Amino acid sequence: MALHSDPTANEAIGQVWKEWVEMAVLAIRVRRSPDRKWAEKQEQRFTGIYRRLLTDPEEEILGDLPERARRRCG
Repeated sequence: MALHSDPTANEAIGQVWKEWVEMAVLAIRVRRSPDRKWAEKQEQRFTGIYRRLLTDPEEEILGDLPERARRRCG
């Protein structure tokens, strides 16, 4: 993530990155969950740009995450 001279832009980019990481962690948990009922309910949250988190290779998603977030994937 790059820093810009605009503090407002920095904050916005940071919030988008934070949401992306949270959704990526959730996607990995959904994929690995034995509880299909819970997983199907969570899958409804993956619309738009987040939909690919359910279809892209798991290794690719994990590779994009910071180490701290990877540990939360279970």
